[in-house]
Amino acid sequence: MNAMRPVAMGVLAALACVSSASSDEAATAPAATIKRFIGCPVYRDTDAGRKSGCWLVTDLQDGLQYEVTDARIKPILGQQILVEGVVTDKSRELCGAIVLDPVDVSVLPQTCKGFVIPAEGHPGRRFGLPAVVMQPTNVPRVLPAPPYEPREYIIQFELNSDFLLYQYSELIIEQASLYAKASKPRRITITGYAVTRPIEVSGQRIAETLAVAEARARTIAEALNRLGIPRSQMELKWQEAPANYSSGPLPELSRRRAVIAIEL
Repeated sequence: MNAMRPVAMGVLAALACVSSASSDEAATAPAATIKRFIGCPVYRDTDAGRKSGCWLVTDLQDGLQYEVTDARIKPILGQQILVEGVVTDKSRELCGAIVLDPVDVSVLPQTCKGFVIPAEGHPGRRFGLPAVVMQPTNVPRVLPAPPYEPREYIIQFELNSDFLLYQYSELIIEQASLYAKASKPRRITITGYAVTRPIEVSGQRIAETLAVAEARARTIAEALNRLGIPRSQMELKWQEAPANYSSGPLPELSRRRAVIAIEL
């Protein structure tokens, strides 16, 4: 056994060096580049099947074109969009632009000239269903099993919007409703947040109002009620999003949210 000890100590030392090196690399790794700008979307009409086209937008400040195809909502030709995304090193071959992932798009009321461009040798992205999708209403829902504990569900929103996105917001709301039916909470608190602190993006001043936060809370309460949750169980609140709150890779997006708190 003693003869094995030097070998074991050597292995431990090597592991310690690897761990230390990994920690040093993590500490010195460059922070992700977050892009936030306003631009006019362009649609690349590719031919790789249904919904394979690419959405592109140019940041006039750096003159580079970025791909926003994977945003939860799609741009609208002829309307400016607020783009928020993380620059990645993914191949540009599919759509021909720098890929942002994750990426979020908010459609703005300002109009612009929309363009549809040809594939130009780019195949586009083949459409695929998300890993989890909303089931048809005729599919029986299964209530979560105990034990139960307080739980929060967070829904993010696009700028100045209280719209519940299909296959995103609706999935979260249904999960919250099923958990509430199973756990029988004493109260469900729904808090809407809005980013009221103005910021300047691409020469435009953008901000939300508390009315947006209220609308987010009320919209979610209405959706929960339609899924069978009594309004008497719900308490609604709305407030300014704390400036120091940040969750996930896109801080501003994470502040535009509503929280469903299941209180047992």
